[in-house]
Amino acid sequence: MTTHNRQPANASFTEADTTEDGQEASLPQTASIEHGPAQVAETPEEITRDQLSLARRLLNWRTIVPLLVVLALLIFSAQKLNIDPAKTWAAIRAASLPLFLAAFLTYYLSFPLRALRWRLLLENAGFTVSNDVRLPGLWKLTEIVYISFFANAVVPAKLGDLYRAYLLRQEIGVSTVRGFGTVLAERLLDLIVLLLLFVSAIIISLHANLPAQLHVGLFLTLGLVITGIIGLFLLRLFRQQLARIIPARLRGHYTNFQEGTLGSFQRLPLLTALTVGVWSCEALRFFFVALALNLIGGNLLHILTAACFIALGEALLTIVPFTGGGVGLVEAGMFAMLALFSPASRSLAAAAILLDRTISLLSILTIGFIVFLIAFGRQATKQRQQKS
Repeated sequence: MTTHNRQPANASFTEADTTEDGQEASLPQTASIEHGPAQVAETPEEITRDQLSLARRLLNWRTIVPLLVVLALLIFSAQKLNIDPAKTWAAIRAASLPLFLAAFLTYYLSFPLRALRWRLLLENAGFTVSNDVRLPGLWKLTEIVYISFFANAVVPAKLGDLYRAYLLRQEIGVSTVRGFGTVLAERLLDLIVLLLLFVSAIIISLHANLPAQLHVGLFLTLGLVITGIIGLFLLRLFRQQLARIIPARLRGHYTNFQEGTLGSFQRLPLLTALTVGVWSCEALRFFFVALALNLIGGNLLHILTAACFIALGEALLTIVPFTGGGVGLVEAGMFAMLALFSPASRSLAAAAILLDRTISLLSILTIGFIVFLIAFGRQATKQRQQKS
């Protein structure tokens, strides 16, 4: 996917214009962020396809070695815990297929919700028709979000988040860094809502039986949220001072990133509602898996809150960018959380983890690869047509 040369016409989105003699001339940044006199920034170099190459990063030892280590540890742990593969497979075969399909469909409903939320964040940041920017339709944005999940499942370090902004640039020619600012704003919104829902699920499902390890995890997550909020506050409060100490060659990147992030936080009630919808889909996915296996005892409210606790805890574990898709850490964490509700059923817990990860990881890898190839082929065809 090579980069389009098409750039939006509005000065707040065009990073550089061309004078009559062919030389680049810097343009003022948008006044929605920089109050007062217009600021002049040097044209930043855009992120290239080679820098985001999934194949190169997938074959890198930094990706392969951690993955092999965690897989070996998972196999070793399964043997030490006396998980019976035959009993696990029997539990999977006995699972309710309609409920498993409900879990699958509920999870995939979250992607158009994510795309709609991202569209709002992009519009908040100024990616609008009035600024000569025409965003892709909801289906195309859903495709981009899904491919970014595929990238996050394939390689560590959350590369898919940056890849999403790059794919948006491929479509409409806007700054990758500015687009990434909206993705970062989305992640912070996710973390805040996720933490609130997670704490609520813990209080209802576990009451006073909360293990000390979870206390530590909650404090760490809360610390991350507070740090992110403070960081945004400082970014807005000292934006001009920070711009002056940023090296000139990076100043354009900084301005785009700042505007994309800070400009995204508008229409918060609607954004919050969509975020709650996204994480409700994630929680219901494991709820239906638990019902399919008859995994957790008790009344329906207890099963629902326990499923929310496990599913949202799983999501929090994926924040740690050690392996693609959180492989290893997620499974270990899920097993520990499941032990709080069904300590005697280790093989059944393993079955639940396998079914859940079939939806949240394996399906992303298989379907995502197909979607990625189709999108790549479509882009290559479009480029050939433009050249001919």
